[in-house]
Amino acid sequence: MTTVSVMTYNVHGLPWPVAEDRGASLSAIATQLRAMRSAGRQPGIVALQEAFVPDAKAIGAAAGYRYVAFGAPSDDAAPAKTSGDRQFVAAGSMRYGEGVGKHVGSGLAIFSDYPILAVRRVSYPVCAGYDCLANKGAMAALIAVPGVAGPVTVVDTHLNSNGATGVSEPRALYAYKRQIDVLSDFVGAMARQGGTMLVAGDFNVGRDVERRAYFAQHMFGRSLTLTGGSLQCRTSPACRVTQRADIALSTGRAKDWLMYHPASTVSVRPLSLSAPFGHDGGNPMLSDHVGVMIDYQLAGSGRRPLPSAVLTRR
Repeated sequence: MTTVSVMTYNVHGLPWPVAEDRGASLSAIATQLRAMRSAGRQPGIVALQEAFVPDAKAIGAAAGYRYVAFGAPSDDAAPAKTSGDRQFVAAGSMRYGEGVGKHVGSGLAIFSDYPILAVRRVSYPVCAGYDCLANKGAMAALIAVPGVAGPVTVVDTHLNSNGATGVSEPRALYAYKRQIDVLSDFVGAMARQGGTMLVAGDFNVGRDVERRAYFAQHMFGRSLTLTGGSLQCRTSPACRVTQRADIALSTGRAKDWLMYHPASTVSVRPLSLSAPFGHDGGNPMLSDHVGVMIDYQLAGSGRRPLPSAVLTRR
């Protein structure tokens, strides 16, 4: 049996003048992760969102992670795929950032204490409002976790926001649904390769009823069967929960999720759920999101070779 810890954290690493100078807070995140490492409490795998600026990208190395991978850059945007998507894009408003090009990349980053064997990336072909200034998408890192029948696939993503887009709610919802479609296909394809999958990210579900329903149907239903690790842990007496106030805050916002899909030869069980980056101890928040971490127990036997198809980098 092996314990693997995964943290998801939207670090609000936006460039000026979209956000104030974030250098001090981003540096403090790296310092805290390094202190956790010194105490033997660091997450073995970290999935970041909004790691747009250099200070955010540098968190992994500064915190002592040997392996780092990043999502798609700004020049790797995807074209609209369907006629509906093309009509949607054509109706976009430059006033709200649509149709003016990608100014930054995906903002995704995965840091790991274990070797990253391969990386796959996908860019979302549809976006809404100011979110279009970033090349949002998803990435999957295949990671060699010692003692696990693997490799373990770790997926990180950031989906279109709602109110912050500047455009109408129906327009933001269309983009959100189409991004979920692409993400579901991406995760489903990785799942069919076999192996254990750990999924993290800022899913921007929020309180919108239609978003919640679509998210549940396409990420937990259909042929894709992800289990909500962070939700499961909150309701299981066998799973230890600390920093409960911050966990409740994060859960109520319904944005930052940790999920999993076990391999046929591996069982996955959440052991503990914590919020190392929140208000605990009266500390100031270092981002506008809570950093949430889960410890999974992975048990199984047998080794799965790395599929040649997954080795393709794009």
